[in-house]
Amino acid sequence: MTRNTAVLAGATGLVGRYLQQVLEEDAFYDDRIALQRSDYADLRLPPVTHLFCCLGTTIGKAGSQEAFRAVDFELVLQFAQAGLDAGARRMMVVSSVGADARTSNFYLRVKGEMEEALNGLGFEALHIFRPSVLMGQRAEVRGGEQWGIRFARAFEWALVGGAKKYRPMPAGVLASAMAAAGERGAPGRHIHHYQEILDLAGA
Repeated sequence: MTRNTAVLAGATGLVGRYLQQVLEEDAFYDDRIALQRSDYADLRLPPVTHLFCCLGTTIGKAGSQEAFRAVDFELVLQFAQAGLDAGARRMMVVSSVGADARTSNFYLRVKGEMEEALNGLGFEALHIFRPSVLMGQRAEVRGGEQWGIRFARAFEWALVGGAKKYRPMPAGVLASAMAAAGERGAPGRHIHHYQEILDLAGA
C-alpha cells in the first residue's frame, strides 16, 4: 500500500502556515515534511507523493526583479524537479490571478512563466491556484496589500461574473482547497480561481 507523503515548500508564509496545520490534521497523509530555508541549498527529498508549493515573495521584499524571479520561478521549479525525482506525481501550487507568460507586467509574467514551466514537467496532476489578494495574519506587514484588501472588500459586491475571481481570498480557505486537491483532485492540469477554490474547500 502506497504511503501518502506530503512535502510543503513555503511553510513560513501566510498560506503555508495555514496549509501546514491542515495537512497535520489530515489523516490522508501518512507523513508530512515542511521544508526549512536551509533545505534549499541542496534540495534532496525522500520518497514523496504530493507536493505543495506556497513559495512567493514581492519585488520590494526581494530587493530586485532578479531576486524575485529567483524565488517565484527558479526555486519553485527546483522544488518541483526535486519532487519528481523523489517520486511525486501530484503538485499543488499558489500562483496569482492574472498570471500570464505574455503580459508586460513583470510580476504576472513570472507567475505565468512558472505555470508553463511546471506544466512541461509532466506531473500526473497539476493544480494551480490563482487567488487575488490574500486575507490573513502575516508575520510581516505589507502596506500595499492591506490597501488592496480594503479596496477589494469594499467593492466585493460588484465583483460578479468574470470579475468574481478578483475577490479577496481568505488564506485558510485557500489552504483547505489545496489540501483537498491533493487528496481528491482530478488528474491533468487545472487552474483554480475564486469560485473553484471555494468549491474545493467546501466553503
